[in-house]
Formats: sequence, structure tokens, C-alpha cells
Amino acid sequence: MNKLSTPVFKRQDIQYFEQLNQTLINEGHGMPHLLVDLDRLDHNLNQLKDQWPENIDFRLVVKSLPCIELIRYITSQLGTSKFMAFHLPFLCQISHEFPDSDILIGKPFPIAAVEHFYNHMALEASSFDSETQLHWLVDTPQRLTQYLNFAQKSGMPLSINIELDIGLHRGGVDKETTLDVMLTAIRNHPKWLKFSGFMGYDAHVGKLPAWMESTAQSYQTSQEKYQAFIDYTKRYFSDLVTEDTLYNGAGSPTIELHKKNTMCNDLSAGSALVKPSHFDLPLLSGYQPASFIASPVIKQLDRMKLPAPDWISRLLQRFDHRFQQTFFVYGGDWKADLIDQRLRKNPLYGSSANQEIINGSKQVKLAPDDHIFWRPQQSEAVFLQFGDIYAIRNKKLKHRWQALSQDF
Repeated sequence: MNKLSTPVFKRQDIQYFEQLNQTLINEGHGMPHLLVDLDRLDHNLNQLKDQWPENIDFRLVVKSLPCIELIRYITSQLGTSKFMAFHLPFLCQISHEFPDSDILIGKPFPIAAVEHFYNHMALEASSFDSETQLHWLVDTPQRLTQYLNFAQKSGMPLSINIELDIGLHRGGVDKETTLDVMLTAIRNHPKWLKFSGFMGYDAHVGKLPAWMESTAQSYQTSQEKYQAFIDYTKRYFSDLVTEDTLYNGAGSPTIELHKKNTMCNDLSAGSALVKPSHFDLPLLSGYQPASFIASPVIKQLDRMKLPAPDWISRLLQRFDHRFQQTFFVYGGDWKADLIDQRLRKNPLYGSSANQEIINGSKQVKLAPDDHIFWRPQQSEAVFLQFGDIYAIRNKKLKHRWQALSQDF
């Protein structure tokens, strides 16, 4: 899936960041901040809800929005209590903070993580019922056997969702013979295992050049593979299928395709709502970037001078006008892209998580205490690097929200 050829932010957008800069000078704490623009987030929520298909549930991906208050805001707007969890500490926090939720695990957990979750749950005063509200993802007969042994040993029945390989080739069931083995094991142990459905992730759709395979063809093929597994299950294991059987799919890169035509009854997404730069995709053109990093300038130098012979600095300045001046900022080395195209990272100086060097043209008017802005390339890792998330409304700081903890 090719990225958009035109930049999301152009020169006319500079005023937006100039206003944010003034807000942070007046109200910030002189440190790097992770910002979520609630006005832009609202636009993205409306984009997601627009033409949402009937009788299909939305499931929020927790790893992409790792903040309880941010999750609470989004789920209140979307009217959902369904989550997809990929990380054990996040699973523990979500099940505690949202005791009425329905949680699908997004990747197969090692059995030690499953054991720890139930040890943790035993210590928590929560009404969350893991037997009916939590679906463990299983990818192989061997892992299913591990889960069965745990269920029998602990006396804890488990709801099992089976991962399907519908073209991504990142693991999961890819043959009906393998599926048969797993469903037979579930059928033979009804006291301990319950079949909850399938999860088929299709992030590969649209990644190949169009001359090799079109997005439409790739999507259709993935849907046909998914439907074949469903048909097989209904034919040979109809006793395991109910009205509540879960057929989960999508993800941010393909959510708009699923809105138009899908055989799933449960769709997941998360990153599209804050749209990091890796999600500048044609299918997501209606969504706006809603998350930014802002970091104060600590030092400003009128020229670039590397710890190297002067001729190297002069050569770079001739090669690229963005080497005309230098800024050192508070922090750095994030998975993020500079928003102002008149700025660039220095390819020779090296990155620093303490004081990143940023070079710029003479057109850039920044002084110490001003802020330089980035777009995260992804949200799931970058959001966790700042501790707090600052929610802004109308370019003013509105809330200070704590990111999810990685402790458990």
C-alpha cells in the first residue's frame, strides 16, 4: 500500500504549529510533550463512524492508544466496550478499568503470560469475568494443548479464538487439516475450552505494487480465504458455532475496505484515529494527523559546525540549504518525522536521546524555548516514551493524561 506522494503538512499549516508553540511556551513544562489534538481526533472518529456497516461491532486496539483516559474518551464517542489487547500489562489494566468490556487478545501469548494474568486477576477486586469476556488467541495445535493443560490444572475454562493466516503469512492456521485438529480438541474438551471464533489480520493488503496485485484483488483473496475457513467450520463443526461466534478482521490500514464490504462481524482499528506518519495511506486520506511531539529548543547556533574539519560543514551547507543553522533540542531520537520541511536531522552528527541536533535553513525563525514538532511514525511505542499525554482542544492544553503502565 503506497504512501501518499504529497506531504500531509504544507507551508500553510505552519500557523497551526506557531499557535501550538505559543501555547506550550505559556502552559507547557519545558520538556518534550506528546500531544493529541482532540479536534482532529473528533474528525477521525466521525470519519470512522461514517457509513459504518450495520450489525458489525467495532473493537479498539489498545496498543495503538495506550492511555486509559484517551481510551475512555474514544469508546464513549464510539459507543463500544470491545478491545483488542496485545500486551500483558495492558490486558491487566483494561480488564480492571473496564470490567464490562469484551477483550480479544491480538497475538498468541506464551503460556507463562496466561498463568500470570490469572494470578494477577486473583488479586484484583474486579467484576470482569475472564471466562466469558476474554478470548485467548491461539495459532497452533501445540499452543492449544498448552492452554488446555493450563485450564485443566487451574480449573479455569478458557475462551479460544483461532488465528487465521489469510495472506499475511505471520503465523496462524493456513490449512483446513490444522483447523480440524484444533476444533476437534475444543469439541472434545467442552468443560475447559470454548470456541469463540476467528481472527484474520490482513495488513498485507495493498502492500504490493499495483502491477503485481491490485489492492482490490488482494483484499478479495484474503476475504475468500477467511470465508473458506468459516464455511468449513460451519459444515463440520456446526455444534461449535453460535450467534455470538466472533469473526474479527481489519486493522487501521484496511478498515475503510471492510466498511464497504466485509464478511467479518467484528472490526478492529486504533492507529488511524491519531494517524501517525506510517499511516499516510491512500485508504486513510480522509483521516487527519492528530498526534504530535513537541520539544523545546535548548540552543540555537547561526551556523552548522560539526566536530570535524570545517570544509565538511561548508560542503553540506552548499549541498542543502537546511544546514545553514543548528538547533539542539530537549530529548530526541524518537520514531518520528520532522513536520517542518525546512528542518532535517544531521546525517553525520548522530542521534541523541538527550540533545538531538536539528539543522534548518535561515528561513526558520526559532529561538531557545520555542518548540520543534514531529509526527510519530507509530503510536504504540512512541506514546509510551513520554509518561503523560497532553490532550489539546482549539490549540490549547485541555487535559494531562497518564499513559498505560508497563508494570504488572
